[in-house]
Amino acid sequence: MADIIEVDFHLVWRYPVFIRTGQSQRQRIEGPDAALDALNNSWATVRGGGYVEAKRRCVDALRRRGSAELARQRFIQAAIAAGVLA
Repeated sequence: MADIIEVDFHLVWRYPVFIRTGQSQRQRIEGPDAALDALNNSWATVRGGGYVEAKRRCVDALRRRGSAELARQRFIQAAIAAGVLA
């Protein structure tokens, strides 16, 4: 009988995305898990313009049901719409 080995896999984008979280603070977002955390916890109060779509695509990427690159594109679009892209 084969043993099952759990692997902690961290999904990282090829190119990080930077967002503004304060007046002079930038946050480096390296993958869909960090993007989802930013969307949930430190996103601007303006949540239109693709916010829900970005969250959905990040979750899909983390569950291996969608493209990590698509999640990155949607995250960038939501950041632009919210005015937080650095």
